[in-house]
Parts: sequence; C-alpha cells; structure tokens
Amino acid sequence: MNSRIAVLAAFIAVVFQAGPAFAESSPWVDTPGGKVRLLLDVPEAPGKTLRGAIQIDLAQGWKTYWREPGDAGVPPQLDLSASSNIEGSEIAFPAPHRFHDGETQWAGYKHSVMLPVTFRLENMEATTRVKGHVFLGVCETICIPVQAAFDLPVKPGEKDPLAHTLVSSAFDRLPQPASPEFGIHEAARKDGHAIFHVRLPARDQPAELFLSSGAMSFTTPKFDGAGEGNPGFSSKILSGAGKAPATIDYTLVQGDRAVSGTVALP
Repeated sequence: MNSRIAVLAAFIAVVFQAGPAFAESSPWVDTPGGKVRLLLDVPEAPGKTLRGAIQIDLAQGWKTYWREPGDAGVPPQLDLSASSNIEGSEIAFPAPHRFHDGETQWAGYKHSVMLPVTFRLENMEATTRVKGHVFLGVCETICIPVQAAFDLPVKPGEKDPLAHTLVSSAFDRLPQPASPEFGIHEAARKDGHAIFHVRLPARDQPAELFLSSGAMSFTTPKFDGAGEGNPGFSSKILSGAGKAPATIDYTLVQGDRAVSGTVALP
C-alpha cells in the first residue's frame, strides 16, 4: 500500500477464549473493523482430514488481504503449534479484488469473506484439538494486524448443521480448478518479465491474473487481449529472478468466473 497508509505493527487486537468448549465454532473475536472466528465441519466418523473455515466479518469500508498481500500487507496465517493431532493445514482463497491505492496495487477482499481451511490429522484414531490463533491484516485508511485465538476439541459424530453449511459454502465459493479451456497454458521469461499465455472463455472480454509465489515477487500483471495469438499477461519480476524453474500459484478471473492453478516458470 502507499506511503500514506501505515501498517501499525505495534497494534494487535487479541482476545482469548476463557477455555475449551466442545463446539464447532469458536466465539467471535471483535477486532478493529469487524470480527473473526474459526468454524469446523466435524465429520460423523474420523478421517485423515478435517475441514474448516476462517470467517471474517468486515464492517463497511474495511478490507482484508489475499494470500499475496504485496510489500506492506499481512496475509492470513494460522498458528496451530498448540494443537493436538494436527500435522498441518492449508488455507484456500476465493477470487480476490484488485485495490488501487495511489501508486500501489494489492489484492484482497472488500466484503465479509470465509477462507476454507483443510487440516491434516496425524492419526485418524487419536483425540484432536484445534488450538491456536489466526493472524491477518484489516484495513480502512490504515492497516492493522489482528490476532484471534481459538480452542476447539473435536468430537466426531457431533455435527453442527450451521457450521457444516457455512464451511461447505466456503469451499463451494472457491475458484474452479484451471483447465485447458480456462487457465494458463504457457509461461516464459522475456527481458526481466514473466509472460503468461492464457486461454479464456471469452477472448473479447478483459481478465485479471493474480500471482503468488514464495520464491518470486511480481508487479501487477498487465493484460494483453489483442492480436491474433492467445491472450496473455506480462509481469515484471521484482525479486527471485534467479529461481528457475519456479512454481507459481495463480487465480485467473474473467467476469463472474474464476479458476486457480499452478504453473512452472522456466
């Protein structure tokens, strides 16, 4: 974000639960600009994974970040170090919105959003407890890191219909997997830029490409839909140019449709 928007790293809103409760949703944690909680969709029988969602309720005018927040942003993160029987987790992201703040552009959400989470269990038969906190950034005219704690012992077979509906809805709203008809089909480098050739449902309509990579960073991709060849995007490589090949996660949006996938940049 631009120089007028400071990140208040010293201001972290933290509210802890009084103690664990056998439930499928943690209490709401009030934060500047909204509130946050964790939902779980507990299965009837133990399995290798557990589905959940980070529910972020934003007040009007507030925003939060996508997985790749830019230089000054705070991506959503989970700390599960206090959990039991959790091997790891993966946060998924619905298609974001592109924000323009002066000379800076970044990706995120301007309305309330749910971020689906898949938890990987160490042992299907062991007792599971999802305990930790979620850390993310919320923005109005300034951006504030916020932290919300949760402590949810898992009891298979005790389903909460509302939590199940909300978590299922969060997963249903994710972009579809990229396909040969809609997605990046070729990536290359040229003059310090990454070039992504795409296939789109409609060649005569604009599209947006969002990139995320732990190895590289890029400028906002510029769309070129003209010409006789396949439409594509060009993005200047800001860092990590020596990484080759590099795996890049992407979300490609055209109209009300979106797909996500990965592509190797040679």
